[in-house]
Amino acid sequence: MNTAILSVAQIVISNPIIYDEAETKKEYYNRLNSYIRAGQWNRRKYEKSELSAYQKILVSSEMVKGVHDISYYRYYILLDVIHILGYEVKLTDNDKFESLKEKYFSDFGSKDAERQFVNKLLAAFTGNGEEKYRKVKAIAKSKALGDAEQYIRLVLKNLMFMEKKPSGIMITATMSAGKSTFINALTGKYVCLSQNMACTSKIHHIVNKAFEDGYSYEYDHDLIMTAGREELLNDNTENNSDKIVVGTHFVGPLGAQRIIISDSPGVNYSGDKEHEIITDKLMKGRNYHLLIYIMNATQLGTNDEDVHLGYVKKTIGRTPVLFIMNKIDAFNVEEEDFEAAIQRQTDYLKKKGFKNPIVCPVSARAGYLGKRYEMGNLSRAEQREFYNYIDKFAQMNLPVYYGKMFRKIKIANADSEELQLQKMCGLAYVEKIIIKLMTGGQQSGTGLC
Repeated sequence: MNTAILSVAQIVISNPIIYDEAETKKEYYNRLNSYIRAGQWNRRKYEKSELSAYQKILVSSEMVKGVHDISYYRYYILLDVIHILGYEVKLTDNDKFESLKEKYFSDFGSKDAERQFVNKLLAAFTGNGEEKYRKVKAIAKSKALGDAEQYIRLVLKNLMFMEKKPSGIMITATMSAGKSTFINALTGKYVCLSQNMACTSKIHHIVNKAFEDGYSYEYDHDLIMTAGREELLNDNTENNSDKIVVGTHFVGPLGAQRIIISDSPGVNYSGDKEHEIITDKLMKGRNYHLLIYIMNATQLGTNDEDVHLGYVKKTIGRTPVLFIMNKIDAFNVEEEDFEAAIQRQTDYLKKKGFKNPIVCPVSARAGYLGKRYEMGNLSRAEQREFYNYIDKFAQMNLPVYYGKMFRKIKIANADSEELQLQKMCGLAYVEKIIIKLMTGGQQSGTGLC
């Protein structure tokens, strides 16, 4: 399965069928299922998983906002068929589409005007890239779509997003640096288990989705497109490969970027030598445009760090590196000079052979909680932790450091101290620097353009 398709977001969340009567929803799903079966697509993993997701999403709401006859949804259902196929309509599938259309016209009628429009709609999704986008955009302007015109706009968002060139980010660290917490902060989702002991010898790829649909996907032997906490945080023992792929929409500025984050296993976990083998394979593959190296601000310059930094320098070639000094909140600003500590670490990185290293202090945990606050998802315990971070970073005032070291990176002030935490803890700066590095910004030194 082409895992790039996991960057496609669900469109059914905006389908009015969700708020129709239970019987109509049941009929909608049965017809959708029958059309997929008519084309014999139901045997493939992706399509089977999408159908399961539709079944779950369609019954997710018991609220009835509008009652319609099933014929009202005739174009919604065709667009859902196209979506379930991953927008891959091939000319070689012509016989399959003829079977689909035969069943569709049997259900909804086959007047000449209807046949012409349905043929035109399905044909719009043939072709590649920009050609497909232009044809679908033209269809979206058709009055024949009726209320489904807004629905096809979500299809266009998915197609536009898939047209973007993906950027790969490799994240590496020694144990206890907070790598998983940092990934959770970038995504704004709890997609990585944060703990001191590495428990998996898998490469986790986290794929950004086109827009927020409220769902996460996981491809871990099985493909689950409505993955919950249990699926995301526990490995499937039947997965004999070395990778797990998660699809979710990134909260914040990275959400507009087509990004694939690759998270390697902990390299200095003595319980499993396989971790180092898998990380070595991933690093040497160089299938990434930026390497982010996470350092624990409370454990700088350890032997494990020294060895891993040497390996990274020897392996990455000209790939730009962004160094993250995580857990900066652990510093006592009244007794410790965190800027001096950053400078010492910068000097150390230079001695390891990194020319003009980019070092960013951040609290990934504070940034993660800040995003969860914006989404209204903080527990009581997290709220207390969240407000403690607000007080902590008001004292630390990281924007002064970033203003001196990254003069061309500007972050606007937020309207409240709660929303300002993204800036105060450094995460907003880090995200903007990541975007700059991935889109042609200066790759060394701190004078990022």
